[in-house]
Amino acid sequence: MHGQIANPAKTDESEKVDLHHIIDFLLRRWIVIAVTAATVVALTTVVAFTLTPKYTSTVEILLDPASRKNLGLNFPGVEEQADAAMVGSQIAILNSLNFLRRVVEQEKLAPKAGAALSFSFAGWVGDLLGWGASSGDGGEAGAEVANAATGDAAAFSPELRAGIGELRAAMSVAQVGKAPIMSISMTTTDPALSARLANAIADAYIVDQLENRFEAARRASSWLTDRLQSLREKLRISEEAVAQFRTDNNLLSVNAKTLNEQQLSEVSAELVQIQTETAAKLAKYEQARKLLESGGKADSIPDVMQSAVIGDLRGKLSTAAAREADLVSRYGERHPLVVNVRAERSQYERMISAEIQRVVANLKNDYEVAKSRADAMSANVAAASGQANTESALTVKLRELERDAQANRTLYETFLQQAKLTSEQSEVTMKDARIITPALPSGVPSFPKKQLFVFIGAALGLMIGVALAFLLDLLNTGFNSPRQLEEATGLPVLSSIEWVDLNDSKAGEGVSVVNYLIEKPLSRFSESIRSLRAGVQMSDVDNPPQVVELTSASPGEGKTSLSIALAVSAATSGKRVVLIDCDLRRPSVSQQFNLTDRPGLVELLAQTAAADGILHRDKSSGLYVMGSGAKTQSPPDLLGSARMQHLIEQLRQSFDLIVLDAPPIGPVVDASVLAPIVDKVIFVVRWSTTAREFVRHSLERIPGDRKICGLAFNMVDLRRTPKYGRYSYYSSAYYKKYYVG
Repeated sequence: MHGQIANPAKTDESEKVDLHHIIDFLLRRWIVIAVTAATVVALTTVVAFTLTPKYTSTVEILLDPASRKNLGLNFPGVEEQADAAMVGSQIAILNSLNFLRRVVEQEKLAPKAGAALSFSFAGWVGDLLGWGASSGDGGEAGAEVANAATGDAAAFSPELRAGIGELRAAMSVAQVGKAPIMSISMTTTDPALSARLANAIADAYIVDQLENRFEAARRASSWLTDRLQSLREKLRISEEAVAQFRTDNNLLSVNAKTLNEQQLSEVSAELVQIQTETAAKLAKYEQARKLLESGGKADSIPDVMQSAVIGDLRGKLSTAAAREADLVSRYGERHPLVVNVRAERSQYERMISAEIQRVVANLKNDYEVAKSRADAMSANVAAASGQANTESALTVKLRELERDAQANRTLYETFLQQAKLTSEQSEVTMKDARIITPALPSGVPSFPKKQLFVFIGAALGLMIGVALAFLLDLLNTGFNSPRQLEEATGLPVLSSIEWVDLNDSKAGEGVSVVNYLIEKPLSRFSESIRSLRAGVQMSDVDNPPQVVELTSASPGEGKTSLSIALAVSAATSGKRVVLIDCDLRRPSVSQQFNLTDRPGLVELLAQTAAADGILHRDKSSGLYVMGSGAKTQSPPDLLGSARMQHLIEQLRQSFDLIVLDAPPIGPVVDASVLAPIVDKVIFVVRWSTTAREFVRHSLERIPGDRKICGLAFNMVDLRRTPKYGRYSYYSSAYYKKYYVG
């Protein structure tokens, strides 16, 4: 197994999207992409110009936002959703069968009775509308109409169903943005007809809205009138029942109450008030009493705080205390003036205490008075209640009758008010919708959009072209660029050799490769051979290869011509070079140098011929050539023999470079047998021909560690190779001036 095929260093790069690969692919397949795109564009252009043009006219209708309330969609904060729901409901009306039937009958779009369906709407008007009786949309719409009208065959005749179906197919209704606006579009082959039908649909919608509103108001008014008569009669009966009950039981009404009830209500209200006041006075008295008994400060009692007498006494007490402090500081504790002031202060304190006791006594007196009054009032209420109980049954019955009468009166007044409002609405026509933009004939066809068709055709053509080019690349198993070859094998490409016509030389005799290199030493081909030779030498700088073997995966890859070119290039540079034809099965080198009838390598290894005269020297290049000689039954045995190794060792002493033209390694093992006795192996790969798997498999059959110095990418058509990337210099116009021929 050969160990140089894998190249871990390139693993990460291969996983990334390389822009160079994309550009190389486009440059390589641009003709396929361009031709495919041009073909598709031409087809779409022809289709665009052959299709019958259609014209679209649009009318816009503004819906009154107040219509949301009529439809039950008036929700605060969600006006946009309400508008969308309102417009959606109106669009459903426009697409309904009954509405479209009105338009068809008004515009006389349905054919006359008895006419054949194939010549009905589609035949009579369809030519103008551009629909056709068998059109997809029209057929589906007609089928829908037919299915919906199966229960009413008389209302929807076959002619009418056909007309509705075709009209629906040509009509388009949508909401304009998020606004409460509907746009109605009609598409036909006649611009005037499109505008007329669009305006007719809009007018029919406005009329339909007015008629529906008027009819609804009329029906509501009629129902309310009938209901009012019934309610009026019920109200009369209930009021008569109330009056009759009062008369029979001798009851007088004072604001819907009996006299006893009114008195009881007043006394009860006064009793509640007195009891409330009594409870408040009791609370104030108990608070003051408990505070005094517990030894607390009486200053927190509200009545004490509000007493003007106590406030005045407290002021005098403060003044006496201040005088006492002043006299003590002047004369001491036992001075007569100090004693007098202290007596005065004690008197004020006794007066304040007495006043507090008086306030508490007043609170107690107030509570006792209020309690006496409450007890008296409670007795009065008890007396009044005893009288009211005797009439409670009559009162309950009277209230029941009055409630029934009041309920009937309220219901009657409500219905009466609604009946007046409905009657006014039925007499005043209020528009819920209006036309804000009428439909006008259009001078520009809406279909087909020729520019759009061409653009779509170009885009579609490019996509098909890229897909086709990608498919061709997938079907092509060969290598198209040195980058691909290096990434697949992990080996360096020493040189990319272009394909040339080797017969294009002035000399009529001799080897064509030799003549081409000699006549055109500055050509691109000659330069690529020198690049190959330099790559071989640089593969091992310390020990430049002296014996080089050239092989390939399969025949027909230009290996022999490349061997001759490499040997001739080295020979013309002044080196002693020998070229040995090691392809003992198909000796191409021997054939090109006319050595097939002369003894060669086979005779030398079999020791059937002397070494003298085995080598042939080419006069034009100075190259020494050893032919293959006669046929042999065991080429691998001869090539792997000790005599072959001895021969190579002898040639090393006499020549600077020994080139071995080995057979392809794919079909035979001869090249593998020769590999151990050579310094380096050049593996030749033909551009866009040799299968990738075959190349990898052939490389694995070459024994030896680092035996292969590199790859020769042969017979490259520079007109079709990538022109971008690392190897762009091979085809760049900038470098052409360096080549001659």
